Parts: sequence; C-alpha cells; structure tokens
Amino acid sequence: MDEARDPFERALSFRSPTPERTRAIAAELAQAWLEVSDGAGLVTGLIGGLGVGKTVFVKGLADGLGLDGDTVSSPTFVLANQYPVSDDVALNHVDFYRIELAAELEGMGFFDLMDPGALLAVEWADRFDHALPRSRLDLHIHRESGDHRRFEARAQGELACAVLARWQERAGLGRD
Repeated sequence: MDEARDPFERALSFRSPTPERTRAIAAELAQAWLEVSDGAGLVTGLIGGLGVGKTVFVKGLADGLGLDGDTVSSPTFVLANQYPVSDDVALNHVDFYRIELAAELEGMGFFDLMDPGALLAVEWADRFDHALPRSRLDLHIHRESGDHRRFEARAQGELACAVLARWQERAGLGRD
C-alpha cells in the first residue's frame, strides 16, 4: 500500500502456526490498543470463512485486556456479547453472520457498541462493511494448512494506523 498517498492507511501480513499463537498475537493487539488509544474506541473487522479462528482471535483480545479469554464465545446466535473490563474499557464482540439486512444493525444496538473505550470486534465484518466506520482495523484470516493461518491486516484512520504500528512492534509481526 502506498503510504505516501494516504498517511492514515497501513497494511501488514503475518502468519500464525497455532491457535495458541493466534491468541497471543491478539492479546498483543489489545495491549497495543490500550497503549495508544487514549480512551478512543477501535472497530476491528474479522473476515474469513467458517472455522478460520475469528473467535479464537477475540479470546486473545480478552486475554490482552486482562479478562479470561476462555469465557468468550461466538455470538453467532445472540449477535453480540459485551465483556466489561473496567468503568472505561470494554470488549464488545459482534457477529454479522446471521444478519440479513443492514437495517437490523440499529435494532440490535450495534451502533451503541462503538463507544469510546470499547474495543469492538466484528466477525463477518465484510457482510456490512459499509455500516462500519472508515477508520478501523480489518483482519482477513486465511486458512493455510492444518492450524496455520495467514493474516492480512489493513488499518484506515489515524488511531487504527497507530495501533497497527504498535502491534507490529510489540508482537514482532511481519517478519515471516
């Protein structure tokens, strides 16, 4: 991606060999967000087929926020789960898989989940990417072989770019 054209767009590719490593990488993302956000919320779109590890990634986000990641479950049927971390910080987890129309997002309270202090993880974000803010971090997850996954991260907006840069530094990403 040509960063000279838009200083607030950034891309990164990396691999994870195991679900445990994926969780650890995601925990580093949550820590990077806490370090650079100054209380601002971040939308993270998780894009990939069934079983690629989107919920595993969210479990890692929870770990990084000091929550028990094993309590995180896929919100496929309930559509959204909220995990308060403190009075000012929360992990909000949404699944667009079963949503038919963008108009349903308002009824489910989706837009209220983009509060300041919220790290919002959206599974199947590509289904309604037009409803998401332009400023966000998208992660495309691809199954390679066995447990190996390839991640393509794309940040748009000043905060998302800062988080991606800090995450890359913290987790040593992009050196594979």
